Amino acid sequence: MSFLRPEITRWFARWAESVGAVILAVAGLWFLWRGFTRFNTVLELIGLVLLVLGAAAFWASFQRTRFARAKQGPGLVEVTERQISYMTPFGGDSIDLDAITRLELRSGVDRERSWVLTQTAGPTLFIPVNAAGADRLFDAFSALPDMDSARLVAAVNATGDQRDVIWRVATQIRALT
Repeated sequence: MSFLRPEITRWFARWAESVGAVILAVAGLWFLWRGFTRFNTVLELIGLVLLVLGAAAFWASFQRTRFARAKQGPGLVEVTERQISYMTPFGGDSIDLDAITRLELRSGVDRERSWVLTQTAGPTLFIPVNAAGADRLFDAFSALPDMDSARLVAAVNATGDQRDVIWRVATQIRALT
């Protein structure tokens, strides 16, 4: 039995990674301050490294947490070695991250939003935003060339009916000479 209310426990579970990163950055600030006050270069370097690592970890975890949705949609998403798999009780499919040519976010007729992953050879994969494990897609999508993670988070947090192309393969035009 916990002495915290369930909504507080859920908040801490959701933001635990970001809170840990802030604690790391604060520890870095403390070491940096101790190094400055004692004229100790080693403590200053340790503090600087911890501060930078904490700030970078916070930014990544903050983006990842904002990307995650409630896990009440159909199916299960797994990301393993640059391959995205989506499974439902009725079947499933997988797509290689390097084969993706276009990434969209669409709203369906039932107003459920889905990721649409188009590939060169093979079927298009539709993954509900709120499927279990869909939060793992942030890191997978961030690995796509020239992917803007801020645009990815903004698309997930947008409301309304939409069909938004988030990313597509850069086409190269060659002159015939």
